[in-house]
Amino acid sequence: MEGTIVNEHSLDVLNQYDLVVEKTARGRGTYLAWTDKGIYQLFEYNGTEARLNFEWNLLMYIMEMGFENMDILYRTKEGGLYCRDFYGTKYIMKKYFNGKECDLKKESDILKATETLARLHLLIEHVENEELIKYGNSSTSLIEQYEKHNREMNRVRRFIRNKNRRTKLEYDILGKFDEYYGYATDAYKAIKESNYSILREKSLKEGSICHGTYNYHNVLMVDRDVAVVNFDHANINVQIEDVYFFLRKVMEKHDWNVRLGDQIINKYGSIKPISNEEWNVFKIMLMYPEKYWKVLNQYNNARKSWIPDKNACKLQAVYGKQELKMEFVKNIWT
Repeated sequence: MEGTIVNEHSLDVLNQYDLVVEKTARGRGTYLAWTDKGIYQLFEYNGTEARLNFEWNLLMYIMEMGFENMDILYRTKEGGLYCRDFYGTKYIMKKYFNGKECDLKKESDILKATETLARLHLLIEHVENEELIKYGNSSTSLIEQYEKHNREMNRVRRFIRNKNRRTKLEYDILGKFDEYYGYATDAYKAIKESNYSILREKSLKEGSICHGTYNYHNVLMVDRDVAVVNFDHANINVQIEDVYFFLRKVMEKHDWNVRLGDQIINKYGSIKPISNEEWNVFKIMLMYPEKYWKVLNQYNNARKSWIPDKNACKLQAVYGKQELKMEFVKNIWT
């Protein structure tokens, strides 16, 4: 990340903040600025002002509850949460942490990240803030997600069946479609028949907030502390969805190692107990063939005349790990 910014309009944006900039450098999709008040990151921003206000209020609320290691938004001299450059492009400024991403090769990092998620969830399980509750109900229910994903999978199957000539990927998709679509429909039926809707309604009413994308990229090891960043997908939802998302990302890198999975679940549950209703939803989420749907969705959104080889490789990887995943699900189901 060495080298200074040469774009004068970007430098002009920095002048809109009450900071003395000592040096600047390009990061991955960002600008870094070393200032008299620490290191900050400058991002282009394409979202809404309402979303920024929600994120600001959420992070302030979490700070008041005692958790401070987050990439807090920094206001402009005028008090705004974003500014514009010469061309009208919006930018936001956030606190930068000079730490390493959670290393999935280190169990200690994984368990620290799990512990941090549980402690964070305790702080934002019942948010007593009307503004946050009002603007945070943007999440989509699992019932709606699964119904939509299942329609998309069916659409892909119909499209492939109607083709006169098929690629190897398309034959591979059809070869196990019934099996994986069966997993999907079973999960959809199970989530509809469960107490999920009641649990979700309770979460929305009480202001139970999820990070939204809690994965190893967004958990930074800073000396002996843990920082959590990128709350731009935070929403009011059933918090067990955060746990599932994190665990799935870890398990995919560890071939669904049962011992490690048990450690993650037990570590989280020792700090924030998992209710029977949450546990049931968690197991149903594990049933859903999300990686299979993702490959089909990428195929559906691509040019059908040109199918990237990497999608075929991804599909084979999904098939290769399915037995391991099902063994993991079987283990925790008992």
